[in-house]
Amino acid sequence: MEALAADKKLVLVVEDDHAVNGKVCDALDSAGFESVSAFDGDHAVSLAVGRKPGLILLDLNLPDADGVNICRALAKDPRTRGIPIIVFTGREDLTSKFSCFMAGARGYITKPVDRVSLLQQVGAALNGKS
Repeated sequence: MEALAADKKLVLVVEDDHAVNGKVCDALDSAGFESVSAFDGDHAVSLAVGRKPGLILLDLNLPDADGVNICRALAKDPRTRGIPIIVFTGREDLTSKFSCFMAGARGYITKPVDRVSLLQQVGAALNGKS
């Protein structure tokens, strides 16, 4: 059974750094998206299943989980597998990028990222162009 229709305007921001999370959410909200925050993996999975966001921005370094494992779990779960995931991380190495794409990520953004680039990638992913 495929996941229920996602809320195409809702972006789940999974980032444990409260300042970065707030800045990303502010940028999304001011651009007309709705954002919801998770600061750890367990809360991220719960929100993804319950709220059905149109997109998940996922940090790799979470306090309770490896973001690659969260990505893999969300991509395999029938309730969330249709939700695009963009990894949002400070890791720039090819091994991390490869692992994320193999786990089901549809995009990879390295931090720090400027507001314009972030919004372009989010918009493209929500429109199925990532």
